[in-house]
Amino acid sequence: MSDLVRTLKNEHNQLKELLDRVKVLGIGTAEGQRTLRGARQVFVEHLAHEDRDFYPAFLAASARRPDAERMAMQFAAEMTAISKDILGFFDKYKDGGSGLEYARDFGRLSAALFLRWHKEESILYTRYAELAATKAA
Repeated sequence: MSDLVRTLKNEHNQLKELLDRVKVLGIGTAEGQRTLRGARQVFVEHLAHEDRDFYPAFLAASARRPDAERMAMQFAAEMTAISKDILGFFDKYKDGGSGLEYARDFGRLSAALFLRWHKEESILYTRYAELAATKAA
């Protein structure tokens, strides 16, 4: 596993732990909301890391492989939409939140993120490792 992928997976684990902590504390509690607001910067840094380092590396490794290039472009486009949702959630609740709408929005965001992380780690990062190994050989 490359250092880049290892680092990205570690960032996913850190983000998962933050979301799990919010769930344990309770989305409606002051501590849960404080933890969630603090997670915003971690999310922003992770998204920037993917944009700056991972996707360019994946595209370089997939050069002249249309199927891999399409995969990279599809994942990047999906991530753009998810990024908007993540930042929209944080902006909407920057001063806190409570009630059913807040809990529902948090649940939707969490579910989307856990699904995305699973897809990245089981599909995208695996494909990147294959491409990088082929390119190195």
